[in-house]
Amino acid sequence: MSSSEMNISEMLAEQVQRLFTDRIDRDTWVRAEDGQLDSNLWQEIEAMGITLALSGEDAGGAGLGWAESEPVLRLCGVHAVPVPVGETSIAAWALSRAGLEVPEGMLALSDKIFELDAQGRLHGQDAQLSWLPVAGHVLVAAMHDGVMHLCLVCADAGRQQATETLDRLPCASFELDGVLPLQTAEAPFLDELGLRPHLAALRSMQMAGALARVLDLCVEYANTRVQFGKPIGKFQAIQQMIAELASQAAAAQVAGLYAARQIDADNASYGAAVAKSLIGRAATRAAAIAHQVFGAIGVTDEHSLHYYTRRLWQWRAEAGSEHWWSERIGREVLAQRGDHLWPQLTAPVGA
Repeated sequence: MSSSEMNISEMLAEQVQRLFTDRIDRDTWVRAEDGQLDSNLWQEIEAMGITLALSGEDAGGAGLGWAESEPVLRLCGVHAVPVPVGETSIAAWALSRAGLEVPEGMLALSDKIFELDAQGRLHGQDAQLSWLPVAGHVLVAAMHDGVMHLCLVCADAGRQQATETLDRLPCASFELDGVLPLQTAEAPFLDELGLRPHLAALRSMQMAGALARVLDLCVEYANTRVQFGKPIGKFQAIQQMIAELASQAAAAQVAGLYAARQIDADNASYGAAVAKSLIGRAATRAAAIAHQVFGAIGVTDEHSLHYYTRRLWQWRAEAGSEHWWSERIGREVLAQRGDHLWPQLTAPVGA
């Protein structure tokens, strides 16, 4: 990474942090969960070029790598951003890399593999596609004659059925039956999993950010909530729980960055598998700890905690659960010789 890339990455993260801090609060989350997205917030995000940071300069982007963009994608979890910043960023990156045009507006991203028939028409479905009800376009990966393609379609080109999710954000099933894509191109940079590793990496980074925020909420509450004449943070049991939560949050941040670096090294599936399997388990344990620390107040509608833990539970299940990715790692290890495991575990990123 050059110093100029580092400076651009740091400056962008600082600007994004200021924007999200100023514009996102509980009221923003409530409106988004009622289907009322903040169009002014989205316009500011697009004006800052946040969603094009990963895209090449020929597409009007900054050309940053995934590792350089990781702080911004993590901030989407820190602030539980109620618009599809990450999905639109990844879709724009993939379109740019495939030499396709990046449309304006919100983009939805499917992790399912569709079929592209001999007439160039799409078939397939995604039972739960986040942000579909508010997106203008959808990017899908599709197979044709053993070759992976990227296909961009209008969101209203397929059949939709609203779906309820734990995070309560806009989501719907999406079915395509003989739909002609707006744009299509071969995508040799995708493996047999299509866009799933990239969406899994995004969810991992978002969960890492959400875990960091949950930790901050717990520390603040433990230092201010008084029980038996002293802050509950003085009790050893609470201290131990918060220490465990801190370790889970720290491990999650490292794992999310690892996934980003592996995508930069064209090893997306392995990075996603490591990150999602680790962070999925961390999210389960961390959410349990947080609700123990807060007690009943953490699930009240007025409190911020459950806006994070519900997203943690939702993101944990999307783009392959930790169990799905762990099984994939296990099968790959069993399919290789025993002496291959240690070099694989200790190999530098990109090797």
